[in-house]
Amino acid sequence: MKRLQFITMVCILYVTASCTTQKPVYRERLEEAKGYALYACIAHMNKFVDSTSVINKDYSGEYFVQLSSLSPEEIITIKNYVDKECMNYWSVSQNPEGNMIAYSSWKFYKSKELDNFIRKTLRKNTGNDER
Repeated sequence: MKRLQFITMVCILYVTASCTTQKPVYRERLEEAKGYALYACIAHMNKFVDSTSVINKDYSGEYFVQLSSLSPEEIITIKNYVDKECMNYWSVSQNPEGNMIAYSSWKFYKSKELDNFIRKTLRKNTGNDER
């Protein structure tokens, strides 16, 4: 009987430990995915709106490809979504000599649509339904 109680306790501790480690891992992946989307949006807007911008030498995307926990498939899926959707958040500057790349990228980053897309993409690839 004591052995059964011990096994039950170990199982409960194991399940509790894996639940508490999955949430931080998911949150980190969510932050990385949204960070990559922000980078890709800024790069996309610079390319199509202001090709003379000095930010065109930004290699931040390499961090996400090489050092993040995102899979290559997730990165490609996010990039394709960003290329298709981020210009929907474009804002026009009151000053014709400038652009609104940072503000427009921020609007895209903060959008519920991007958040939903990222969560759906991560769940599809990991099977998690974290919130």
